[in-house]
Amino acid sequence: MNRRKIIFLSLPAILLLGAAILSFKIWSTLKHKDKIKATTQQLPAIQLRKLDGSVLHTSDFKNSRELLVLNYFNPDCDHCQSMVQELFREQTLLENVNWLMITSTSLEKTKRFADSMQIAQLQNVTVLNDTASLIPKTFGTVSVPSFYVYKNGELLRKHSGECSIAYLVKE
Repeated sequence: MNRRKIIFLSLPAILLLGAAILSFKIWSTLKHKDKIKATTQQLPAIQLRKLDGSVLHTSDFKNSRELLVLNYFNPDCDHCQSMVQELFREQTLLENVNWLMITSTSLEKTKRFADSMQIAQLQNVTVLNDTASLIPKTFGTVSVPSFYVYKNGELLRKHSGECSIAYLVKE
């Protein structure tokens, strides 16, 4: 059999195999997204570290009538820093809100950020460390800043990127 005939006969099989692989990849990605969506509709139980080393369990907020905002951030992110400045300007909106600022960066870097931004002065705002990267694993690919707003353990809204505090805490 000559070389052209072999290539001519092999080409449809190769194309079919490629289409099958691509279809499987698309199907598995969609299935993973559906799983994450289902998992995050209810407040996931995650353990995070406070800056003092103690553990905070998100499940403690499952039946809270107050809003819970999970704010995934990075200390080096300009948008994240801007959001902290807005938290100071909009403190009155946070009176009935538990705001959890969560980052996967090192504890030392997180402490420097919290100190430099004076976050301890904000009521109802807690800075948490997620060195195990549970937030990205649980919520899927997460950009910074990302926000997940819960009430009574139910997801009300999620948002990626900078936005207003008023939008996040509206009921």
